[in-house]
Amino acid sequence: MLSNQQFDRTRKLALKLAGIELVDRHRELLERRGRRLGILDSAGLDSVLAAAEQGEPGATQQLLCLLTTKFTGFFRQPRQIELAAAHALRAGERQGRARLWSAAAATGEEPYSLAMALIERRQGDTPPASILATDVDPEALAFARRGEYGEAAVRALDPVRRERFFGEARAARCWAVAPAVRRLVEFRTLNLIGDTWLVEGPLDVICCRNVLMYLETRQRYGVLERIASLLAPDGLLLLDPAEHLGKAAHLFTPEADAVYRRRRACSPPCRTTDL
Repeated sequence: MLSNQQFDRTRKLALKLAGIELVDRHRELLERRGRRLGILDSAGLDSVLAAAEQGEPGATQQLLCLLTTKFTGFFRQPRQIELAAAHALRAGERQGRARLWSAAAATGEEPYSLAMALIERRQGDTPPASILATDVDPEALAFARRGEYGEAAVRALDPVRRERFFGEARAARCWAVAPAVRRLVEFRTLNLIGDTWLVEGPLDVICCRNVLMYLETRQRYGVLERIASLLAPDGLLLLDPAEHLGKAAHLFTPEADAVYRRRRACSPPCRTTDL
């Protein structure tokens, strides 16, 4: 059981490291995650907190694993994925190549879903598009780069889609993402509340789903403002249906359920890698 002091220290680190705002209802979730990560007692948690407060990289990474959710899946909100792919391919036809960004890629299901949708719509293995997939958690990205998923992860996929885009993996009872899908995706570590985003605009589609809801209000607005600066004039932003734009609503116009188009009145897309 987290003590009040431990929870207060964790809450301060969550804001500092990831812009995440913790409230009392998160205590039980943190305890469950802690046990899964091998933090089995109060002394173990104190040790991780103390090291993270001192900036020790290993402890900081362990704490980020504790704080961030990995709940994702292939073709979550499939209508959004299809809209994103259609928009990106139209952009690619106009300008030679479309650029998409999955800004909270977790274990990779979202960017790989985008890649599959692009290939399906293009009816070929080389659509004129590239996908940048980023996450604050390097361990999650390492899993994503391997591109190997268990039966539970691919069970909900249409059998035809699974047969086309997955093959036999090295690990038993696992499915490996096909090379044609993997080629479209580049993985990179990125903290959305960090001073520097190694991302260059303009981008045609940005997926930032299931992350804004965890951010402190001020950080949420800052992230959306920077996203708007990176989107092409007609670029699309995809959020989770449970999320909202809040004070950043003036930067976008609604396009579909939790899909927004960048307002043309926004400042020009930023091409620098240091925002």
